[in-house]
Amino acid sequence: MTIFLLIKAIQTFLENELVDDAFAVPNVYLGDLPPNSADSQEDPEYPFIIIRPFEGEGGKDNIQSQIKLLFRTRPRDNSGFIDLLNLMERVRILLMRQGILEKKFAINDSWKWKLIEEQPMLEWVGEVITTWTLPQIKREVKI
Repeated sequence: MTIFLLIKAIQTFLENELVDDAFAVPNVYLGDLPPNSADSQEDPEYPFIIIRPFEGEGGKDNIQSQIKLLFRTRPRDNSGFIDLLNLMERVRILLMRQGILEKKFAINDSWKWKLIEEQPMLEWVGEVITTWTLPQIKREVKI
C-alpha cells in the first residue's frame, strides 16, 4: 500500500504543479495509459507521463523504492526531442525543489534519465528513474 501511496502522491503533485507552467500541461497516469473503449480508438492526448513502480529494497531502518516516469511527447515540428527534454527537466526541477511529498516520501538526489533509442513514429519517448526513501515501519508489539 505504501508504494501505491507514493505513486499517487507523485501524480497529485505533478498534476498540481505542472498546471502553472506556460508549456503544454501533460496528463499524468498511474501504471499505464487508460484503456480505449470499444467505440474509441483515439490516441492519448500528448504530452503525458506514466508513473510506475520499478524496484524496491529495504531493511529495518531504510526502505527505498525506485519509481519510473515515462514521458511521451508528440512534436509539432522536427524539434520533438527538445519538447521531451524540456518536460523531463521541468519535472526534475519540481521534484528536487520540493524534496518531500506528503511529509513522508523523500526523493533522493539520484536522477537517471534516457531517451528511448527506438522512437515510435511521430512521438518522442524518454524515461526517468527516481529513488525515494519511504517511511520506516514501526513495530507495534514490544518483545
